[in-house]
Amino acid sequence: MKKAVIYIRVSTQRQGASGLGLEAQKETCVRYVQDIGGEVIAEFSDVESGKSRTRNGLWKAIDKCKETGATLVVAKLDRLARDVEFTFKVVNTGIDIHFCDMPSVNTMVLGVFASVAQYERELICTRTKSALHAKKERGEQTGGTDALWGKNTHSDRREAIMSMVGKSADDRRARAKENPRNKFLWVYVNNKIKAVGSEAAVSWPELARELNELGQKTPTGLEFNTARVNSMYKKLKQIYGG
Repeated sequence: MKKAVIYIRVSTQRQGASGLGLEAQKETCVRYVQDIGGEVIAEFSDVESGKSRTRNGLWKAIDKCKETGATLVVAKLDRLARDVEFTFKVVNTGIDIHFCDMPSVNTMVLGVFASVAQYERELICTRTKSALHAKKERGEQTGGTDALWGKNTHSDRREAIMSMVGKSADDRRARAKENPRNKFLWVYVNNKIKAVGSEAAVSWPELARELNELGQKTPTGLEFNTARVNSMYKKLKQIYGG
């Protein structure tokens, strides 16, 4: 990478006004470009939802990349989009894209991550609607933050959160199955198994290396090795029933 164009995004006007989210992303991108010996030639930003497709800053950044041959640098995938179709619309512009937290991502893997990001957004939306519907059924007010979480006390908010999340073992298993990270790892490992024909034929050390290059970690934040990737796969088989 010789030249880089930075793109940063936050979802709300409040975040945009504070500058904190934008500044943190900018710092991450600038440090990444410097570490690989590149040069930042332009910077663009948006204050838009991740599902919005009318992002002037992003399209200006893409035009700048086309004009100069620069690479588009984004702090994280979800800062680009949480929508598979839109992600590939950007990919199909033909520009090079680098994500600071996943420098080894290629177009195929990007599609998997984009699918997970979209799934996560839809899951959050569904949970929020379910919580609001449940409160409405109980005859409670559903407008505004206090209506969703109860009054302003910590205990009220904790109680509201716990009531939505649930405490049972079945709920925990369901959440584990819905977890975007687990879903990505399950799909990725199974694609490898299908490609070679069986679990026995998989090179687990090679798979551990690939996951590390993609920036994946164990739940405790450790890099994968042969033992850890095997343990991870056994746990995912219990979750997904493979």
